[in-house]
Amino acid sequence: MEATGPPVRESVEFTRIVAFTDGVFAIAITLLVLSLEVPADLRGADLHEFLVDSWPQLFAYFLSFAVIGRFWISHHVIFSLLEDFDRRLIVLNLVYLSLVVLVPFPTELLGDYGDQPDSVVLYAAVVGTAALLSWLMVRTSLHRGYVHTEQRVRAQHTAAGLVGATVVFYISIPVALLSPLAGQLFWLVMVLQGRVSPRARAR
Repeated sequence: MEATGPPVRESVEFTRIVAFTDGVFAIAITLLVLSLEVPADLRGADLHEFLVDSWPQLFAYFLSFAVIGRFWISHHVIFSLLEDFDRRLIVLNLVYLSLVVLVPFPTELLGDYGDQPDSVVLYAAVVGTAALLSWLMVRTSLHRGYVHTEQRVRAQHTAAGLVGATVVFYISIPVALLSPLAGQLFWLVMVLQGRVSPRARAR
């Protein structure tokens, strides 16, 4: 595809897509902290008990902050490699963002009802599907030649990480049906995967 104008990353359309996407990510992360509510007039033992009982909400918050942060980094990498885009990519991006901004809802459920299978399953389904859509954006960009040849390896590494996240969260669904706690612990595989990946890339 021959260039007929300025580089795509300097176009108004591309700038609007990135700005809108960053805005959605910012809103999603802001909504996470709004789910952390502190009752008024807590004193002494009541405050201590509240802090002890709040660890599930804090776990859900930091987990989702890490998930959304990782999605943002992957999205930044994907769009930094693009030399062109089309309507299909824009639609995929919108559907993807609809799930990113939905994450605070299952996060609040996970914090309040983390011992219930339905909460864990919903969280895994939302995050796993978001990772799948992010992977689809990478594959679409590669398939349609929107990524420069010299950057294809980097895009493929990003796609591999997204596949890993998708598999981890989807596999955790049947695990959570048997044990909600085991399903949440299974997500640690994603964290370990994130630590292993840089070493693999360095080989």
